[in-house]
Amino acid sequence: MEQISSNNRNLRTICLLAALCISLSLCSCKTEQSTELSRTANNQSTPPTIQPEPEDHEATNSDDDALSLLQQGNERFVQGHLRHGHESADRRQKLVDEQHPFATVLSCSDSRVPTELLFDQGIGDLFVVRVAGNVTAPDDLGSIEYAVHHLHTRLVVVLGHENCGAVTAALGSADERSKEPKEIQGLLAFIVPSLKNIDPKLPVAERVSQGVEANVRASVQNLQDSPDLKKIIAEGQLKIVGGVYDLETGKVRMLN
Repeated sequence: MEQISSNNRNLRTICLLAALCISLSLCSCKTEQSTELSRTANNQSTPPTIQPEPEDHEATNSDDDALSLLQQGNERFVQGHLRHGHESADRRQKLVDEQHPFATVLSCSDSRVPTELLFDQGIGDLFVVRVAGNVTAPDDLGSIEYAVHHLHTRLVVVLGHENCGAVTAALGSADERSKEPKEIQGLLAFIVPSLKNIDPKLPVAERVSQGVEANVRASVQNLQDSPDLKKIIAEGQLKIVGGVYDLETGKVRMLN
């Protein structure tokens, strides 16, 4: 009988030890899981590093400096290293009473060509004029001259883009263009003259690509021929250049 009782005590002891080991093991697992969950939660809740606001561009005192800022911003856009500067509430408040954009950009209204974004610029950095086909109609020219005369921007960029619908329509036949609403026909009339030297036998994609560049160059020339702007250019106070935006790569190719 004593032997049986002793065996029972030993069995209970073994069971208690086994239960204790299992309990400790489970506690350890829970602790590790809790630690991992906590680490994951901390990682997810850690806010991304916010780049400091860039310095004001009011110190930009030349057209070359302005062009360099645009090219640097576009490179950040292409690489996906956007700074998203000059978008704070403080920045908005600072610009309530005045503005000092460092460049003027005449670009197409196409929704795929967000001018400030593709140059990685913020509130108050660029004076942007957007119109389908980036044409220099009187209203657009007036807006640009306002920026040059009153806001003293020393750089104007005419920005076209690949696969431009306005240029594509302008490359169509006169009969096709005549089917457009009157206002669109008027817009296309600004583009058509720049396309006269494009070989109609080329593939459509090549014709459009050449047409985009030719249209940009024509708009640049129109601005340079403006009597008011021509005088400022002659004084060395203004540069007007053209560029083409690639929808696929995000790169702006400046034209010579």
